[in-house]
Amino acid sequence: MSAIDFTSIPVLDLAKATRDKIVFLAELQHALIHIGFFYVKGHKIPSDLLNSLTKQTIAYFDLPLDEKLKTDKTNSPAFLGYSSLGNETTKDKKDNREQFDFANDHPSTWTEGRPIYERLTGPNLWPAEEVLPGFRQTLLSFQSQAQDLAETLIRLVAEALDPEPNALLDRYMLPRQQHRAKLIKYPAADQLNPLEGTQGVGPHRDTGSFLSILYQANGLPGLQVQSHAGTWIDAPAIPNTFVVNIGTGLEYLVQNVAVATTHRVLSPPAGCGPRYSIPFFLRGRLDQKLIPIDIPQRILDQRPQTVVTDSGHQFRQLYANDPGLYTLLNRISSHRDVGIKFYPQLAKDHSISH
Repeated sequence: MSAIDFTSIPVLDLAKATRDKIVFLAELQHALIHIGFFYVKGHKIPSDLLNSLTKQTIAYFDLPLDEKLKTDKTNSPAFLGYSSLGNETTKDKKDNREQFDFANDHPSTWTEGRPIYERLTGPNLWPAEEVLPGFRQTLLSFQSQAQDLAETLIRLVAEALDPEPNALLDRYMLPRQQHRAKLIKYPAADQLNPLEGTQGVGPHRDTGSFLSILYQANGLPGLQVQSHAGTWIDAPAIPNTFVVNIGTGLEYLVQNVAVATTHRVLSPPAGCGPRYSIPFFLRGRLDQKLIPIDIPQRILDQRPQTVVTDSGHQFRQLYANDPGLYTLLNRISSHRDVGIKFYPQLAKDHSISH
């Protein structure tokens, strides 16, 4: 059992996976088992696209509120669209951030009598093209390329832990599955109500996801990662990198040998202006019971002995047997206005209220 803790987040060069794969996989294995976070450089997502994405992100959040509310996620049973400042909660405390959730375009196919979680797949809510020219195209281009990067990484994750490269993709993902991303704005501390603190987003682990890929768009501080001993470590923006972290879905499927590390975001300091970030989430399919994959004992023996976390893990008893319902309940709990509107009985059954 491993007793290694960490004090910083490693930077992995994806180009090394081609020219020196054995060394890369060793570095990746260490990051998976002992940290749960890493930066990745050497990716192929072009800087021009990321610059356009940043500009479109800022332009969206600069729109008048009534324009943003035309894409409000209270109009989406799939929980896609806009969330106003403080509308999401983590551990029953308001998060001081605005968000716009989007995904690869997919029609709603749910009909009465089908599993209720199928309503989580549905169309995006886009602002009109004349309001934000190029917004939809830029976001969908990023979503597609982020998904390609995430799928490349999940194959390497499988190799680093010794199963077949496609062990996770083939069993737990569908070719036309919907994967989500979001634009996030964290206002600086001086732009907030002092009584509501500086929680950008509270301590959490990425529930149900396999990998999260985060672009820190404008370089401001705020992201912190919790070490296994419970210490908070800064994860500053590094040019030309993404931050990658393990979700609870991957942690479960690899028998807890890869760690879904707790993290949070603090509001930027007064006078700095807002922080912008864009995460992409690679998730497993919602319709299949989860069975952990085989991992060699020599790797399992490296599992951390203890991992301190300030995060909860609600509804965890559901996850393996019913990942669809688990995912839906987590969304209802985080976005209660949407959940109570579209899923009132589920919210009531699980004591979720405003």
